[in-house]
Amino acid sequence: MQRSEIKKAIKDHNVVMLGVSYLDFTGVPRMKPVNAADLDTFLENGFKTARANYAYSSVDIPVRNASMDIVQGDFAIIPDPDTFVIPSYTTGVGRFLGFVHEKDGKVSEFCTRNFYKKQLEKAARMGYTLQVGFEGEFMLVKREDGKVSRLDNFLTHSQEGFNVYHQFIIDLVEALKSVNVDMTKGHVEGGRSQLEFDVKHHEGMKAADDVVFFRDATKAVARRHGYIASFMPKIGHDWWGNGMHLHMSLWDRAGRNVFDDPKDKKMGLSPTAYHFIGGVVKHLPALSAVAAPFSNSYKRMLPGKWNADAAVYGAGARGAAVRIPDERGRAARIECRFPDPTMNPYLTMGAILACGLEGIEKRADPGEPLRSDISSLSDREIRKKGYRLMPRSLSEALAAFEQDDCLRNAMGDDMHEQYVIHKEQEIALMADKVTQFEVDALLELF
Repeated sequence: MQRSEIKKAIKDHNVVMLGVSYLDFTGVPRMKPVNAADLDTFLENGFKTARANYAYSSVDIPVRNASMDIVQGDFAIIPDPDTFVIPSYTTGVGRFLGFVHEKDGKVSEFCTRNFYKKQLEKAARMGYTLQVGFEGEFMLVKREDGKVSRLDNFLTHSQEGFNVYHQFIIDLVEALKSVNVDMTKGHVEGGRSQLEFDVKHHEGMKAADDVVFFRDATKAVARRHGYIASFMPKIGHDWWGNGMHLHMSLWDRAGRNVFDDPKDKKMGLSPTAYHFIGGVVKHLPALSAVAAPFSNSYKRMLPGKWNADAAVYGAGARGAAVRIPDERGRAARIECRFPDPTMNPYLTMGAILACGLEGIEKRADPGEPLRSDISSLSDREIRKKGYRLMPRSLSEALAAFEQDDCLRNAMGDDMHEQYVIHKEQEIALMADKVTQFEVDALLELF
């Protein structure tokens, strides 16, 4: 948007304050608001925040051994004018998303939004643009006396469930419109308090920005209805898991979907698509550390959960980590089913794109697709069939990430190393936590 357009919108909507958000390694959006009268200065200088704030864990504990600390001065968070919105759910406030800048004015090597931007630029140099849409799943819950409870016991895709939640769904649709997020579906998903919104595919940076605004709007509208909207991957052992499936395709400069090939007898996909898939499948263990970034993520990503029974791809196979939906032509795409909603979308989309582009460059072979249901098999049985397992823990995924040269080269040594340090602290934070199940099973047995 032009500055004059932003000023007019501020005046027309009586905007009093402006905020610019950034996402750190944890994927948590952080923001400081300023007086809207200071727009000109704000667009040039953004707001300052201590570099050490970028080295906080998801529970606001400073990360040990991080390269950012309290003696290093500030970052500046500079707004991207193209992201300006006036959310309907925060009256009188205009919002931007931004880039993290160092004291010398350059974009920081730790800026996750800039990491994605660089991968998009590499794709452009190769003649491609990336389009991404997503399915965002979440739970509507209440928390009383320290316990989380479901709001309902409706069945999967229940009509009655929609009837009950229709006003929440309509309000969320309106809220998403105000932040320029184009939804295509909003419905009861797994039932038992789980809903899903599908968001239209968009090119480039907007796809990741949409994830940020989608989560923000969903949580705000839920609060107004007296609920908590939780994107936590797995709230309880008998709860459905929350995923965020990414639908991705590459397009050439002529506006053609380069994943489609009607002459291909195998799946109707182009060699470019197979090579891209090959790159993603090769790096799935490492990608999981970014796309499923918490210990809790791996309680969702198990066989039989419709997420990722193995590190494979398959046509229509909802147990494949990379699924190939049925549509072809302009709708040809891959569906990455392993990410969950706690991801930092800039890191995740950028990392997947980096691995896919490497696959194209190296003409990676994705191998044979998954053609059978392996969801009821044990890990040993899955391996005996020749399939690689997905990581079973964040520790396992992070070990693969640490050794992954493709992601290290794409992220740069410093960002790659700092991400490892951040995730190691997250793992340590969870390592000694004892569950009630363990107590119930073992207390009197031994």
